[in-house]
Amino acid sequence: MKKLLGLMEKFFAAASMIGIGLMLAIIFMQVITRYFFGHSPSYSEELSRYLFVWVVFLSLPVVSRQGGHMVVGLLLERFEGARLRRLKIAGGLCSIAFLTIMVYQGIRMIKLASWQTSPAMEIPMSYVYVAIPLGCAAMLLVALDELVDVLRGGTQP
Repeated sequence: MKKLLGLMEKFFAAASMIGIGLMLAIIFMQVITRYFFGHSPSYSEELSRYLFVWVVFLSLPVVSRQGGHMVVGLLLERFEGARLRRLKIAGGLCSIAFLTIMVYQGIRMIKLASWQTSPAMEIPMSYVYVAIPLGCAAMLLVALDELVDVLRGGTQP
């Protein structure tokens, strides 16, 4: 499982970096064409917005595996031993429940938006919404792995 999560993290990190690079290039091109030619491509703002959505959701499992998500440090510092373990288990279960709902609702959103197209690029909006269940499912795997570590007596949050 750790090996799979490591590969997934590398893939999602690379995809996020590519997405950020593309966003930067598109926005830079938009500014240059607007400044020098007085108009910019109609798709540039829309494409950068959709890339941002993809980058956000693909970054979820990467940041989670690196311990970069917010935690309530005050609680973690106040408890130790069995209480801290129970707190981590409760937090893990809440995360798993939330991410399961996000995956389910993301799939529903894809189905609901399958007939809708984006205004400028005229692509199906379901292509944009695929990022939601994909990123949340990957983060769900990370949360499950962390919960298993805590249940086995490990120190991961």
